[in-house]
Amino acid sequence: MRPHTPKRLPAFILPALVLLVSLLPNRLDLWFQDRLGQLLAQAASDDIVIVAIDEKSLAELGRWPWPRELLAGAIDKLGNARAVGLDLVLAEPSANPESDQALVDALRRNGKVFLPAVPEVSNNQLVETLPLRIFADAAKGIGMMDYPLDQDGLIRRTHLASGLGQPRWPAFTALLAGLPPPVMQLDTPALNNRWQRHDERLLPHLDGELGFPSLSFVDILNHNGPIEALAGKTVLIGATASGLGDSHLTPMQADWPATSGVVINAATTQALQSQNLVRPLDAAYLPPLLLGLTLLWQCLLRRRYREKSIHAVAIYSAALLAGGVLLLQLQQLYLPLASLITLLMLATVTDYFLQQSHFKRLALTDKLTGLANRHHFDDRFIFTLQQAQLTRKPLALLIIDVDYFKRYNDHYGHAAGDDVLKKIATVVEKAVRNSHDLAARIGGEEFAILLPGATPEQALDIAATLRQQLLLQQIPHQQSPVGRASCSIGVLSQVPQADDTMRSLFEKADKALYAAKHNGRDRAEIAN
Repeated sequence: MRPHTPKRLPAFILPALVLLVSLLPNRLDLWFQDRLGQLLAQAASDDIVIVAIDEKSLAELGRWPWPRELLAGAIDKLGNARAVGLDLVLAEPSANPESDQALVDALRRNGKVFLPAVPEVSNNQLVETLPLRIFADAAKGIGMMDYPLDQDGLIRRTHLASGLGQPRWPAFTALLAGLPPPVMQLDTPALNNRWQRHDERLLPHLDGELGFPSLSFVDILNHNGPIEALAGKTVLIGATASGLGDSHLTPMQADWPATSGVVINAATTQALQSQNLVRPLDAAYLPPLLLGLTLLWQCLLRRRYREKSIHAVAIYSAALLAGGVLLLQLQQLYLPLASLITLLMLATVTDYFLQQSHFKRLALTDKLTGLANRHHFDDRFIFTLQQAQLTRKPLALLIIDVDYFKRYNDHYGHAAGDDVLKKIATVVEKAVRNSHDLAARIGGEEFAILLPGATPEQALDIAATLRQQLLLQQIPHQQSPVGRASCSIGVLSQVPQADDTMRSLFEKADKALYAAKHNGRDRAEIAN
């Protein structure tokens, strides 16, 4: 049968796929984002120091939570720091009011301490968990720690403002970095019950295992270590001990899939201070951008690079990748291009192989009738003969010759003769039983059908059916004795012997065809 092989993919498929990918989250872009971030990762700065609530501190000071006088004592030791971030959510009062008051007094004495607020789930929606009012009033500012999870459960993003009803709280790290004060005041009511976010950023990646300078909390209390060296530094107090539950899955560090919250805040603060915190492209602009890049590629492919599409798509993809990296480096803007590049390459390669398949089909197809040509027929004949010799199964061959075709051409013209050949080719093609059979045009008005496994009776039945179908066509032929187009058929069916060749079998079928013509045409004869 004649398979239909398209020349290329329909033009609308690639833009449609790109639009679909741009509207749906996909892990390919997340994976590429991680790899690119790790490739361009920055080293931890010495200007940011972590005061760690670590295993050593827990061993000496006891189980968490500690009396808040201990926090007050540590804050008093950090009076020369540029800014202090207390990476602890102080939303509940302690059992001892004097303990809370001691912390309030320390916050006021220091005057540079920032406290965090966090979003928490309540009744299937996010709500604001804020520090106690007495702590909030004593602190220099309140910032939101909002790190939403991506679809794979990892943290990659934050927002410079967020809150219930409207993005009224600046990011905790933005305050530590010295960015503008809160968007709205603490007493500003929420406009609705939906969580709102503003100014999305990507978390920075840290290079290597060397992290931020760190001092144990207990050493700060005991004045052990270079506390004077903290003057002018940004200090974050937070939990790093594994049992305190402040550990998050993030790709920020290639060798450390779990990162403590205080390290995430430290890295984000550093990137904000150096103005290197990357912005992802706004989701509203992504579909038209990717669609535009796709249409540009299709235009280039159609006008200039169709013959060298594989090379062209490699160059185009490299240009997109280089442009994305430049934007990331120079403008701190990230474009998720991995899915687009992958789709462009897959579509181009698929299109290329479809074209190659089409050209191969053309090389094996008779241009006029669409049947297999003589080259294709000979190749299949050799293979089928070898299979029949190995399996000891019969092989049948029909050779069909159009009767008085020269007279038809002379009388009706060559264009009409071509039309007749097309109609007869349709009849011949319908005679094949399955994909193992092959119908071919092997000469000017000569056709052949290869029938693996067909017995003599089956081969004769197929020949009879073919002649009957041609009779039903009733193609006029005034120069034929029967007044219509007809054909003579030579039939061969046998189990090939070891010494049989394609030529010997073809000659037997050809002799049967000669006998059919000699006996009056419009008939089928089987070879002895």
